[in-house]
Amino acid sequence: MIVYRFGPQSADELTLYFDLVGAEAMLAALKALATAGQDDASEDLHATRLHEASAASARIVLARSAQDAVFKSDASLRLAMADETVDYALIKLREFLAGGDFSPAEFAAFVREGRKYDTQVYFCALDPATAARAGA
Repeated sequence: MIVYRFGPQSADELTLYFDLVGAEAMLAALKALATAGQDDASEDLHATRLHEASAASARIVLARSAQDAVFKSDASLRLAMADETVDYALIKLREFLAGGDFSPAEFAAFVREGRKYDTQVYFCALDPATAARAGA
């Protein structure tokens, strides 16, 4: 399972929560993205988006890009990533699968249209309370 939410401390903060299955799915999608021969390659994942008081089914689109950028809509989240960011995500996910935790939780900063500051993206282990909020 992959769950994501913006906030709660700041609208310029995005947290992606993973259980082992979700981390394996993200790792496989990133591997496919890293080895794709096309610069505009993308991979889709199923996820759950948390709102303040509700949860909704969503998708995450991973794409290669020259610049790290995040685009959000009600039903999807698009992470456009430079090659270095894809490589770092692969490292973080492999460490999580080997050790069961993201330490530290940080991942990368992404440009987001209409925002004054970059959006800080964090990878975190899916805790029971967040999983329950997401309907697991």
